[in-house]
Amino acid sequence: MKAAVNTSVLIVFGKLGHLGLLTRLFDGLFLAKSVLDEVRGSEVYAEVERLMDVGSASVAEASNRELLGMLSSGLGRGEAETIVVASEGDADLVLLDDLRARRTARRLGLRVMGTLGVLKALMNRGLIKARPEDLCGTLIEQGFWIERDLCIKILGETIRT
Repeated sequence: MKAAVNTSVLIVFGKLGHLGLLTRLFDGLFLAKSVLDEVRGSEVYAEVERLMDVGSASVAEASNRELLGMLSSGLGRGEAETIVVASEGDADLVLLDDLRARRTARRLGLRVMGTLGVLKALMNRGLIKARPEDLCGTLIEQGFWIERDLCIKILGETIRT
């Protein structure tokens, strides 16, 4: 399964030190050109570049300029281009956190997963061993917008299943 990844997901996983684990869930990662531009110069860029160097991630540019223009009027450039790249058939799944972007992607018939869904999948596979309380605390400290109790509930369910 291949995934188109938006900036927020890349940054969260990079800050957690788990960006490389995305390659354990997905056969390939597609980064919209605008997403790559957004992470260039950030603390996670070196890891993104490493994933590209080993062939685990590649840059994809949206070719449907009309759809990109329509989506860009209500979404950020990276979100819009990530959705368009996924809709053009390069990806089986799109990784987004923004609610408006997720709804837009679903209306276009795309499968969507967010940061917590990916974390849940990694925890279910035993690839992340952190306690939900610790992981949620770290996410919130890094600026991830979620209520702590909800985060713990979502990730905690992963541990019990």
